[in-house]
Amino acid sequence: MELHEAAPAVLSRPRRRPAHDTARPDTPRAPHLRPYQVEAQQAILEHRARGVRSQLVSLATGLGKSVVIATLPKLLSLRPGDVTVVVAHRDELIEQLVDKFRVENPEALIGVEKAERRASDECNIVVATVQTLAEKRLEEFVKRFHRRISLFVIDEAHHAAAPSYRAIVDAVLAQRPEAMILGFTATPNRGDGVRLVDVFEKIVYTMDARKGIDAGYLVPVKSYAVATGVNLDEVASRGGDFVIGQLAQAVNIGQRNERIVAAYKQHTPGLKALVFTASVEHARDVAEEFVARGVNAEWASGETPRDERERIVREFRGAGIDVLVNCGLYLEGFDVPSVQVILNARPTKSTTLYTQITGRALRPLDEIAVPLSNTNSGLERRELIEKSPKPAAIIVDLVDQAQRHQLVTVPSLYGLPPHIDAQGQMTAQVADKFEELLRRDPKRAAKVRSAEEIVTALVELDGFAGPREIKPTFQPIDPESHWRLEMPPQRTAYDRKGRPIPDFSRKWDQWVAEARRVAPHEDAERFANRMLDVNPKSVRWEKRRIDVKRDGDKFVTLYSTDELPERVIEVGSSLVGLLGSAYQRVDEMLSGYAQIPVKGAAGRPSANGAHAGGHMTAEKTGGRRRRGRRTRSRNG
Repeated sequence: MELHEAAPAVLSRPRRRPAHDTARPDTPRAPHLRPYQVEAQQAILEHRARGVRSQLVSLATGLGKSVVIATLPKLLSLRPGDVTVVVAHRDELIEQLVDKFRVENPEALIGVEKAERRASDECNIVVATVQTLAEKRLEEFVKRFHRRISLFVIDEAHHAAAPSYRAIVDAVLAQRPEAMILGFTATPNRGDGVRLVDVFEKIVYTMDARKGIDAGYLVPVKSYAVATGVNLDEVASRGGDFVIGQLAQAVNIGQRNERIVAAYKQHTPGLKALVFTASVEHARDVAEEFVARGVNAEWASGETPRDERERIVREFRGAGIDVLVNCGLYLEGFDVPSVQVILNARPTKSTTLYTQITGRALRPLDEIAVPLSNTNSGLERRELIEKSPKPAAIIVDLVDQAQRHQLVTVPSLYGLPPHIDAQGQMTAQVADKFEELLRRDPKRAAKVRSAEEIVTALVELDGFAGPREIKPTFQPIDPESHWRLEMPPQRTAYDRKGRPIPDFSRKWDQWVAEARRVAPHEDAERFANRMLDVNPKSVRWEKRRIDVKRDGDKFVTLYSTDELPERVIEVGSSLVGLLGSAYQRVDEMLSGYAQIPVKGAAGRPSANGAHAGGHMTAEKTGGRRRRGRRTRSRNG
C-alpha cells in the first residue's frame, strides 16, 4: 500500500456511474512527505526550469509514487482552468490515484474516464484507463478538454513506449505542445529492449529498492533458492523473456508444483504468501496443491470476474486466506503490506518483471508507516522494521536448470550468481560476504553454492582452526611454581537490567560496522548501544590476567582484572594440566561462553583443597552462598 493510503474506494462504490463522473472532494489531512519524495519534487521543478518538459521519476514499489503524483497540480502551480490527466492500465490503480488526489487536492473536481464513466467538463483532474482513451474515445476526450490539458502523467510508465500510450501523448501535445509529460515507475528499464528515452527526455530522480531498504523505508530481503529438476533449455525466448506458453508447459508439472508447496511449509509455514505462476492453468493447479496439503489458498487471474477478485483480496487481507496464487494479476497496484512471502514459481529472464514480483513484499506494515515517516534517522527506521511483526520479506525462488538462459533471482539482483542459496539469511549480507570471497579467492568463489559454503570458505581462508585470534601465551614468573598469562584489553558492558553482555566487544563492533555501512552519517555507536540494550555507564576496557600458582601441594588457577582481585577458577594437582585447561578458559571468556563473577573475591584453597577465609567469602557473596545452601538442602 502506498504511503498513508486510504482503503480502495472501489469496494464501496457501485460499478455503474452517471453520464458525467465527478468524484466529490473530501477533506482528509494530506500526508507528511518523506525526504526522498520532497527530493523528487525538487528534481521535477529544477528540470522544468531547465526546459525539460518530458520527465521520468523512478521510485521503487512501496515508496509512494502516487503520493508524489497527487501533489503535482499544486507543485507545478497549474492555473485554475488547467487540467491534469493521469492514465494507468488497471482498475486498482485508478481508484488508488483518485483517493490520493482527493487527499492532496480537496477543492479540486476529480473525474474518472473509464468505460461508461466519463469525467465532467468542469474537472480539474481526470484519472483514466489507457484502454479507454483509444481511437474515437481519445479524439472525443481531447476535443472535450482541448488546450486545457497542461499536465499529462503516466503511472507505471515502463509501459509508456507502447503504441496506446504514445497515441495519447501525441494527441495531448498536438493540442498543447508546451504541456508537461511526467512518468512514474518502479522499473525504468523494459525487458524487451524498447527504450523509454524515446518517450521521456530524462530520468530526473531515482530511488530503487536497495536504497529504500538501506534508508529504512522498505523491509530487507531474506531469500531461499529451491532447486528443481526442470530443464528450461528447450524453452524459446521472445522480447527478452521466455515464450510464456512454452514456459507454462515446462513448469506446470506435478512434481514441481509439489515442491512449491513443500518449500512454503518448510521455510515459511503460516505466513502470508503471494505466489506467481506462468499461466492461468498453472495458478489453478498450484492452488489446488496447496489446498490438498491443508493450506488456506486461493487463486486468481485476469480472467477471474472482478467481484470474485475483490472477494479474494478482501479475504487475503484478513485471516481467511494465507496463500494467494496468481498469474500476472498482482504485479502492479496490489498493496497488501501483510504479504511477507513471495514464492516465484514463474522463471524469468526479465529484471523488470522480477523486480515487480519481489516488490509486492517490500512494504512495511501499516502500523509503522507513520512512525517511519516521522523520524529522520535511517537507523531508527531500520530498528522499527526489525522489531515489527514483519522484520523482513522472504523470497523463495524455484530455480530450474538453464544452461542457455540467464535466470533472474534475488541473488542476481544483489550481484550474486543466480544459483546461490542464501538459506534464509539477509541477501545483502550474503552478497557482501561473497564479494569478499570473490576478491580473495575467485576460484573458490566460483564453486560455492550457498551462504554456508561462502562462510566456510572465508573461515578457511582466515586459517581459523580454534580460537578466533592468536592466543596469548603463558610467561614464567617462577618456572616451577608460577606462570602468568596477560590477556589483551577487552571492552565489556552490562545491559540495562544489570546482566553482563556475552561477547560484547565483537557484537558491538559488528553493529557499529553495519550502521556505518548503511547510514554513514548517523551515530553508529549510539545505534549499537541501542541494539544491545547497553547501559552506557557500564562500558569499560578490562585488562584480564590468569595466574597458575602453587598453593601447598596443589596448583590453583587465578583470574583477575584491574578492578577485580584474584579469584580462583580451577584447582588441580598438575601445573601442566592447569596450564593446558587455562587455554580453554581463555577461549570461553573471549567468546562470552563462560562468565566469571565480577563481584567479591574468593579466598585461595588451603593445601587440602578447601577454601580458606570462607566466612569472609560468605559475607561478601551472600547471595551466592545462600543459593549454595539451598542446593545442598535439595540434594539432601
